[in-house]
Order: sequence, then structure tokens, then C-alpha cells
Amino acid sequence: MTADLLGEFLSSGRNATPMMNGNTPWAHAYAQHIKALVARQAARAPRSQQVHIGPSELGVACDRQVVGKLVGEARTNHVIDPWPSVVGTAVHAWLADAFTADDPQRWMTEHRVTPMDGHDGTADLYDVHEAAVDDHKVLGPSSLAKVKRPEGPPRHYQRQLALYGLGYLRQGYPVRRIALLAYPRTEGSLANLYVWEHAFDDEVVGWLSDTMIETQRRKVLAGQVVAGTLALADVPREPSHDECAFCPFYRPQAGHVPGLPGCPGTVAT
Repeated sequence: MTADLLGEFLSSGRNATPMMNGNTPWAHAYAQHIKALVARQAARAPRSQQVHIGPSELGVACDRQVVGKLVGEARTNHVIDPWPSVVGTAVHAWLADAFTADDPQRWMTEHRVTPMDGHDGTADLYDVHEAAVDDHKVLGPSSLAKVKRPEGPPRHYQRQLALYGLGYLRQGYPVRRIALLAYPRTEGSLANLYVWEHAFDDEVVGWLSDTMIETQRRKVLAGQVVAGTLALADVPREPSHDECAFCPFYRPQAGHVPGLPGCPGTVAT
């Protein structure tokens, strides 16, 4: 194994570049194998494989991204680092165990809800005592800062929570408020946990109404794409410096190469 790894490292020419991932050529080459293994496993995860559109995706502002998912468009964004998702998945699993162990009568974890027919999803947490629908987010510094803005978290986070709340209501559970539990991923400590909450009021009902109307309109566009009367590239997009890099169809080169699959996102703005 050692000879194979070192030979691969030397033959690739990587010995001429700084060793960013290890203190020796073997360590650097070994790190590449570990990173590739993690990336492959992340790509095989059920969340990465799904084509089903759930509450976490319906509230995205960009028509093109949601329509692309509805029609099963092939992923063109191959530069997303899987590690934040891996960390988030692991933390979610740990938190589910922790809340269940604390008081299974109070906390309902990983519960499946269906706010809109055909768009079910797994809600992280329901607090029976507070009639609160909670969602865990494990965020880096920039994303955590967005949650703390006066206007609150990004649109799709707020609508995701609203949809989960509706899902619980449809199952007969009372919902008085929705709450986003934002945990720091890379900096700080648990002392920096931040909670954003909103009463389940008329404003939230308005978000839900808008999302339902928006989803039906996007399904019409998706039908046109499937029928071949509309190209995905002609579906309206909503470029965002905050969101485009995380879109599965993001491809900066598409803004410069005619006919190249993918969406240029902010590059063409």
C-alpha cells in the first residue's frame, strides 16, 4: 500500500507542488485517498440521490433550480465540498438521539410529514410542550450571520419551517411557533447557538399560500420542459451570490460556452 500510494503521488507530479494535506509525500497522497472516499460515500447518501422535492427545496427563490429538480436534470455542479453536509448529517443523527434520550414524551424527532401532497419530508424536531416545530441547521460563519440578520434567515429556511409546521397541523398536532436552531459548524462553541423563532401566524400562512401557488406554476414549467416546448435554460432564474454555488445545476462555464448544460448563475449577471 505504501509503495502504491507513493508511486501514485510521484507519477502524478504532485511532488512539485506544496504538500497541503500532509507532512510527507505519503501523507499527502493518503489524504487524497481519504478525501475521495468521503466524497464517494457522500454522493451515495440517500439525500444526494433523491429526486423527490421536499419542504427544504420548495421554498428556493430560483425557478430554474426547482424546475431542474422536478424534471430530474443531471447535476452539473461538481465542485461542492461534501464535508459540510457530512458534518450536518452526523450532528443531526446525534441530536436526534440526544433529544429522544432526554424526554421522548416531549420531543418528537425525525418525524415524516406531508405539508403538500407529493412533497413529504422529515422534520427534525417537534416540541410537544411548546407546540413548536424546530429545525436544526449546522452552519458556517457566513451562513450563521445570515440567520441573525434583522429580516431573519434566508427565504428557503423560513418556508421550509412553515411547510413542516403545516405538515404537523395536517396530522392533528398544534403548532404555535416555528424555530430554527442554528449551531456553529466551524467556529466558536455551543455557547454560540442561535435560535430564530416566529409565531405560526397570518404571515406564515401567507408564506405557505405563496409557496403553493409558486409550486403549481413551477410544475407547469416542468411539464413544458418534459414536453420539449421549453428549454430548462429558458426557465427564469434568480441568481444569488449566497445560493448559486450550492445549486446542483450551477456551472459558471455555461455563461460562456453555448449549448453547455448547466446554469451560469451569477456569472452571467
